[in-house]
Amino acid sequence: MVEFTLIFILLLVVAWIPADFGLAFYTGQIAQNAAREGARIAAADRTLTPGSTKCQMPCSGATGILKATADRMSSALLPGAWVTLTVGNETDCTAKVTVNITGRYNFSFYYVLRLLGFTINPPDIRRETSMRWEHQC
Repeated sequence: MVEFTLIFILLLVVAWIPADFGLAFYTGQIAQNAAREGARIAAADRTLTPGSTKCQMPCSGATGILKATADRMSSALLPGAWVTLTVGNETDCTAKVTVNITGRYNFSFYYVLRLLGFTINPPDIRRETSMRWEHQC
């Protein structure tokens, strides 16, 4: 019984770490898809003005492109993530719209390491997509 308990804890840790990294990879993919979709919507918007706007998830007060991008993200997977929309101000019809999503995925393994006394900051997940702004000239 004692050996089973010790081995079971080890097997649980060995199974949990890849699952946690898989969830982090999935979160990055969702962020990339949300950024791509936000940039696609922004590229076709005629009413944009050059500059940068941003909101923090869940972006409840945001409207338009920021809200559409935030709705495609899960605030549970990236709590407090920032969604940024940047519209270029080039005058030669080469302006681009860029949607950037930056957030911190909190690995469960890092929580365990913090309980053991280690100070480790989890890495940020950053995804960005740029597209040519269609209605600039």
